Amino acid sequence: MNPEHIKAFSQIPQPPRESFGFIEDIKSPLEYHFRPGQGCDAGACAGCMKNGAEIVIEYPASDDFPETAFMSLRRVLKAKNISEQAGTFPLIFRQDVSLGLEEYQVTASPEGVTVAAADPDGLRRAVYFLEDRICEAEGASVTPGQWKRKPFIRHRVSRCFFGPTNRAPFFIDELTNDVDYYPEEYLNKLAHEGVNGLWLTMYFRDLPSSVFPGRGKDAEKRFAKLRLTVERCARYGIRIYVFLSEPKLFGNTHFSVPFEDAKDHPEIIGAKVDKFGLFCVSTEAGKRYLAESMEQIFKAVPNLGGVINIMLGEDNGSCVAYQASHPNKEEGRCPVCSKRDFADIYAELAELYSGIMHKYNPAAEYIAWFYAPGQRDDSEFMKRLLHIAEKWPDCATLMFNFESGGAAWQLNKKRIVFDYSLAYVGPSKLFAETTAKAPRTGAKIQVGCSHENAAVPFIPVPENLYDKYKFMHEHGVSAAMQCWYFGNYPGLMNKAAGELSFEPFASDAQDFLTALARPDWGKNAPKAAAAWNYFSQAYRQFPANLSFEWYGPLHHCIAWPLHLFPVDEPISPSWILKNFPEVSGDRIGECLGYHHTLPEALELCTAMSDTWQKGVELLESLRSEYSDNPPRLADINLAKAVGLQMKSTKNLLRFYFLREDMIYSRKDHLAEMKAIVEEEIVNSQAMLDLYLTDCRLGYHSEAEGYLFFPEKLRARIQLLHELLDEDFPRFDLNAEWIGRYTGSRPEGTAARCFRRGSVPEERHDMGENTSWSASYDDRNLYLSINGVRKSIFSLVIEPCRLWTPFRIDFRNGEENVYSGVFRELPNLVYDWQGNDLHLTVPLDLFEGFRRDGFPMRMNIFSRDHFHWVDPQLWPSRLQHGDFNPAGTGWLIFA
Repeated sequence: MNPEHIKAFSQIPQPPRESFGFIEDIKSPLEYHFRPGQGCDAGACAGCMKNGAEIVIEYPASDDFPETAFMSLRRVLKAKNISEQAGTFPLIFRQDVSLGLEEYQVTASPEGVTVAAADPDGLRRAVYFLEDRICEAEGASVTPGQWKRKPFIRHRVSRCFFGPTNRAPFFIDELTNDVDYYPEEYLNKLAHEGVNGLWLTMYFRDLPSSVFPGRGKDAEKRFAKLRLTVERCARYGIRIYVFLSEPKLFGNTHFSVPFEDAKDHPEIIGAKVDKFGLFCVSTEAGKRYLAESMEQIFKAVPNLGGVINIMLGEDNGSCVAYQASHPNKEEGRCPVCSKRDFADIYAELAELYSGIMHKYNPAAEYIAWFYAPGQRDDSEFMKRLLHIAEKWPDCATLMFNFESGGAAWQLNKKRIVFDYSLAYVGPSKLFAETTAKAPRTGAKIQVGCSHENAAVPFIPVPENLYDKYKFMHEHGVSAAMQCWYFGNYPGLMNKAAGELSFEPFASDAQDFLTALARPDWGKNAPKAAAAWNYFSQAYRQFPANLSFEWYGPLHHCIAWPLHLFPVDEPISPSWILKNFPEVSGDRIGECLGYHHTLPEALELCTAMSDTWQKGVELLESLRSEYSDNPPRLADINLAKAVGLQMKSTKNLLRFYFLREDMIYSRKDHLAEMKAIVEEEIVNSQAMLDLYLTDCRLGYHSEAEGYLFFPEKLRARIQLLHELLDEDFPRFDLNAEWIGRYTGSRPEGTAARCFRRGSVPEERHDMGENTSWSASYDDRNLYLSINGVRKSIFSLVIEPCRLWTPFRIDFRNGEENVYSGVFRELPNLVYDWQGNDLHLTVPLDLFEGFRRDGFPMRMNIFSRDHFHWVDPQLWPSRLQHGDFNPAGTGWLIFA
C-alpha cells in the first residue's frame, strides 16, 4: 500500500464533541415498551390494576425523601396505561425502622402492594424493585410474591461515562468548566441500576496549602461545582466519592509536582529514584499536608460519600509505596520510612484520613486502593500486600483488584491475569486471602467492560458478574468500585451488578439470568438468558494476556490496515489518543508478548468468535418481535457489533499467521489471505452500518475519543481494496527481500554466536571501552558484556520478527527485567566479574516464538554513550519501552 495513504489514514480527525450522539442517549429518559398483555379478566391475576392504582405514601416526609423514585414509578404506570386513581389497587409505602440501611420488603398480593423500608435509600430501592415486578408482568398487573432484600455491597461506585479524565492528553477538569456531566435522566438510569456512588478526580496540588504556599487559586470554584454535583446526585440516592492518588511524586512530568514546591520543607523528599523524588509521609510536614488537604475537601463539601485513594501504584509517589514495591533496592530508600514497618505506615495513614472525614461526615467511607496490576499470586510482593491487610484498621475499606495476579488455565497452560479482566472470573489468590485478613474489603472490578474491549458500551456477559459477586457475597466484601474510566455505560451489566449486590443471593446462575431478563424481554427471557450464557462461555476464551488487552485487536482492529508486505511497525495503544503510533502496524507480537504464541491466540479467538455467534443467532431470532422496541434492538445490535469485532480479531491473527508462515516456509497462502481481506471489507461495512444506528460504538471513555467511526471505517475499506488491487498481484515468494526479512540472507550489522566451547567467542566493539560476545548450548544463551559495571544500558533480544523484545535495563550494576510480558518469570543468571557481566539467558524463554534455523535480532546500547547498533529509539510505550526493531542487529546461531 502507498505509505502516504497510511499516513493520511492516521490523520483522519476525530468526530467533533458536538457529534457525540451517545451523550444524547445518556440524557434521554428510560424507555418502556410493553406488548399487549393477556388482560386481567380471568380474576386469577394477582395484582390486577386494570381499573387503576392508588399510590399511598405513609412514609414520613423528609428532605431526603426519594421523590425522583416516585416520579419514575408514575412514569412506569403511565407506560402500562395504568391510571392513578383513589380507591383502586393500593400501592402502600411505609416506614419500618426494624429494617437495616437500604433494606426493604415488598409484598404483592391480589389485595395490593405493601412496601416497607427504614430509610430513604431503602425506599428508593424498593420502588425500583417494584417497577421491575410491574414491567415483567403481563398486562396491568404486578408479579405476586413477597421479597425482603438488603445490600451486602454497601458502596456501589461507578463513574460518569463521558466525564473527562483530568489527565493526558486533554487535561480537562470537570470541576472548572460549566458542562453538566450529571443530567437528570442519566442519574435516573444509574439509580435504577443500583449505583449509589460516582467517583470523580481531584488533586491535592489544586488546594491551598500551608506546606506548599501559592497553591489553590481555583479551589473555591472547584468546591462550588463539587457541592452542586453532590446535591444533584443526592436527589437520586447517589453519593460522590473523590478519587485521589496521593501523595504525588516530585518531578517534571504532568503526573508529578515540581521539586521547587518542597523548597521550604526539603525533608518531605524522602529519597530520589531516577528523575523523581518520593514524598515522605512519615515527616510532620508531610502528614500536615495530607491532613489539611483532606480536611479542606470535607469541610467544604461534607456530604461526600467518601474517598477512593490509590495508596500504592499508578502515580502515587510516597516513600512507603516504593518501599512496599521495591524492598531490596538501595535507590529510593527513605531514611525515615525504611526504619518502619510499611504496613504500620499504611494503617496510620488510613486512620488519619478516616478520622478527618468522619469529623465532618461519620457516614463517609475511606477506600484505600492498592493498585498492583502486575502482582503474581504466591510472589513475595503478594506476601507484602497481605501483610498490609493483616494490619489494616477497621475504620476504612481495603481494596485490591479482584483479578490481578490470578491464574487462568488456557490450552493446558497457566496464564497470569494482570490488571483488570471481565473475561476472567477470578478472584486472584491475593484478593481471596485479603478478605480473610482485613476487617473491611472492597473489590476493584470492571462491571460493563474492561481492557479486553472498551470500544463498546458494555459486553453482555452477566454470568461472569454472577460468578464474581458470588465469591464477594460468600467472603464478606462490602464495597465495589465498578469501573475505571470505562466499563460504566448504563445498561444490562450495571443492572446485573446492582441486582447481585443484594441478598438473598441467587442460588443458581441460570435462574438469575432469566430473572434479570424478564422485565425487558418478557416471555423471551429464557432465550435472552441462553444467549448471555453463550456470550459468557465465549468471552472466557479471551486470551488471558495483558498485552492482548492493552494493545489487543479486539478494541479496534476492525479499523486497522492490513499489510501483505511486512512493514515492522508498532501497534497503537487502545487507551490513549494522540500517541505513538497513531495507526497500528503489523507487529502482531506486541499484542501477545510471551503469554501466548500466535497459534494459541488464534485458537482461543476462533473459539471465542464461534461461540459468541451462537448467542448472536439466538438474539437475532427475536429481532422481528422487537421491531418497535429500540432498547432491545440496540441490545441485539450491540451483540452483533461485538461479534464483528471478534471476527475481525480472528481474521487479523489468521492473516499474519499465514503471512509469516508463507514468508518463512515459502508456502503460498495468498488465496486464503485474499479471502480474509475480502471478509474484512464486509465486516468493516457491517460495523459502519451498525454505527450509523448506534453512536455508542467505537467510543473509548479513557481515551476520550473514538477508536473507530464512519470516516475511519470507510477509509479502511478503501485501504483494503488497495491491498487487493495493488499488493497481492505483485507479491513474489522468490523475491530477494524475503531473505533479508527472515535473516537467512541478513543485511546490516550481524554477529555469529557459536556453540559454547567450540571456537573462541567473537567480540563486538560498542565504543567507550565496551564490547560483547556470545555463545550458546542446547539450553542457554551466554552473553559476556564488558566494561559496563557503572553504566546505564539496555539489552534487547527479539526472538522472532514482530515481537515484543526480551529486555533488561541495567543501572550501575542493578538490573530490571520487565517480566510482565512473560507467562513465567525469567530465570536469569547474572555473574558480575569486575566491570564485566556474564549473563545466562534460558532459551526456553522463547519456546514457541523462535523459528528454528533462523537468527534472532538483538542490541546492547546506552542511550547517550555506547551501542552495538544505533537503537533509533521510538517514543516509549507501556510494556514495549522505546524499542525500535530497526535499531537491532542479527544474532546468527552458527
